[in-house]
Amino acid sequence: MLNLSGIAKRYGGQVVLADVTWGVPDGARVGLTGPNGAGKSTLLRIIAGDLEPDAGAVALPRGATVGYLPQHVLVRGVTVRAHALSAFAELHALEARRAAVEEALATVDPASGEYARVMERYTAVCEEWDHHGRYDTESETEAVLRGLGLRAADLERDCGELSGGWQMRVALAQLLLRRPDILLLEARNWLEEFLAAYAGTIIMVAHDRYFLDVTVDHIAEVLHGRVTDYPMTYSRYLEERETRLELARQAYEGQKAEIERVEAFVHRFRYQASKAALVQSRVKQLEKIERLPPPDGHGRVLKIRLPEAPRSGRAVVELTGALKHYGDVRVYDGADVLIERGQRVALVGPNGAGKTTLLKLLAGVLPLDGGTRRLGHNVRLGYFAQDHAEMLDETHTVLEEVMGAATVEAAPHVRGLLGAFLFSGDAVDKRVGVLSGGERSRLALAKLLLEPANCLLLDEPTNHLDLTAKEVLLEALLGYAGTLVIVAHDRYLLDRLPTQVIEVGTGHAARYLGNYEDYLASKARPPINNIQPPAAKPTRTARAR
Repeated sequence: MLNLSGIAKRYGGQVVLADVTWGVPDGARVGLTGPNGAGKSTLLRIIAGDLEPDAGAVALPRGATVGYLPQHVLVRGVTVRAHALSAFAELHALEARRAAVEEALATVDPASGEYARVMERYTAVCEEWDHHGRYDTESETEAVLRGLGLRAADLERDCGELSGGWQMRVALAQLLLRRPDILLLEARNWLEEFLAAYAGTIIMVAHDRYFLDVTVDHIAEVLHGRVTDYPMTYSRYLEERETRLELARQAYEGQKAEIERVEAFVHRFRYQASKAALVQSRVKQLEKIERLPPPDGHGRVLKIRLPEAPRSGRAVVELTGALKHYGDVRVYDGADVLIERGQRVALVGPNGAGKTTLLKLLAGVLPLDGGTRRLGHNVRLGYFAQDHAEMLDETHTVLEEVMGAATVEAAPHVRGLLGAFLFSGDAVDKRVGVLSGGERSRLALAKLLLEPANCLLLDEPTNHLDLTAKEVLLEALLGYAGTLVIVAHDRYLLDRLPTQVIEVGTGHAARYLGNYEDYLASKARPPINNIQPPAAKPTRTARAR
């Protein structure tokens, strides 16, 4: 069992963790949750040994090893294969020790006392090899990398040439090859199938509700420097937490009303001699009351309303015979795509299939190599891409940057919106130039949502949002009256938001009615009499029916 006792950590005057005592049973699958800045990553780093606590101790099971995959990984100057193989560095060191002891045995006189000492070292290193030794590490490494989706040609590429998501896969491969007893993750969706089969203990930070529901059986809430255990799925935890909050609110309000009643009695009769004994009794009663703290309100979700824009024509944006290629790779080969007013469309497909490319073609920020693009009547596009974070004015404060995009009607709600996207208090006065990449991305998204648009094109808008901010965005988009096209990997969002799904790949685009769950069901439906159902048949056309 992993045990934490009295863990405390502060940065300057900010207390991040305060006297955390927590136990994790062997084999448990734990999701760490809590708002950004609550201390989730700090807790993982302390368990991993990357960060020293100011107080307290971490006790691991005897002989247990810990593997930690951080949220961001940057590796350059080494090939994919070499980086993955570095997982066996300790194993190679063990091999070298065994070889050195074997050489010593061959040179030491068997009759000497030194021989007995060398033999003792040899026995110990052999026992260690029997426990940790592995053979054919090259083929094992290649199998794990290929299982994570890397091609044979990728294995000799420099890690620095890969996107952030693919670098995370290489880092995960290295971690899995080490086979740690305790796995600490800041997770992504594509880890799901690996975690389901993982035999060790898992503690992870993830900002995907569906992902947490299918991968963990415990939730540990990090809040106000403390950790609270909920032995249940994430959805059950949300229900349980709301019940606890409601009970806490009722208890607080009840106590507050009782205190006010007693104080009113004392104030009314304090100068009447006939009531002196009763007043003194009530004063002592007040002194004995252990005041309940105000109930925590972190579970309440702020609601935002997107500004309205004039109604567009029925056909919002249309691609006809769209061609797009990068060198010899044809991403789209004559695709027809029609987006109509009021549709909420999710673009899905494997990495590299062309989801972001299609969104850029619809937005008109990427030229077609063939075919035509037509923008409908009175359409006002709002387009969010990850690189939009680089288009912000670095001399502005956070508040100035967003206020510059707000309408008169939206201006009073700007601070609330920024708070929902994790800019609160003094954070709104930060200069854009000092923000991290994730903070810039959140700011660019908040700014876009304040600009009146009747068609939103969003590329991975939830990447840098915590679960609360995701809920705020989801509710805002569900209440949005315009047209929406989105690329996202958040399964919970994809199940609730889209009314249609467009699957991209093999140069074409195919439309499926319904949400992501409906799309998966349609894909899994077997053909009838060797004829594939129309909804699941890939075609060149993605046109509304």
